[in-house]
Amino acid sequence: MKLYGSTTSPYVRRLRVWLEDVPHEFMNIDIFSPEGRATLQQINPALKVPMLVDDWQAVFDSRVIYNYLNHKLNKEVTTIDDENAITLINAANDSHVELLLLSRSGIDIEQDALFFNLQRERIASSLRVLNEQVKLGAFEYWHFPAICLYCLIDWVMFRGMNDFSSYPDLQVFHQRHAAREILQETDPRL
Repeated sequence: MKLYGSTTSPYVRRLRVWLEDVPHEFMNIDIFSPEGRATLQQINPALKVPMLVDDWQAVFDSRVIYNYLNHKLNKEVTTIDDENAITLINAANDSHVELLLLSRSGIDIEQDALFFNLQRERIASSLRVLNEQVKLGAFEYWHFPAICLYCLIDWVMFRGMNDFSSYPDLQVFHQRHAAREILQETDPRL
């Protein structure tokens, strides 16, 4: 089983963390290099990471990979509340990634325009609810949704894209888990 992705992707990192005790090979690719683009085109027509190749089966997208492997490995039970939390995490993560890519393309992401306003609104709304869920104990168990949340928060901090002072429970959550060995091993800053 091979997991393809970049070390800086929060979507790849969540799977690497979740698969900590599962034998697999991590294939680090530079998704912007000609070789990385060729690997993407060869496996995933959506040209995105992560990608999983398990024997003959190619699987795309972190959520689909998680569901595929969770079913195959019978690793954990996911509830509707867990699925909703992952949706909120992905919404905030997707919006942050879009803003980062636009910023790196030389576009002013602080402008008052519909696309940027919608991304900022989605981020604020999602983080506000996630902060409240952490406060109420929804992420006490270290499972895939908690891993996804940690990877989101840490990636946003790594990229300097948001100030978490308005989300104190998310800050505490991040600090509580930061010393985990697997999180240190997969730190995108390395």
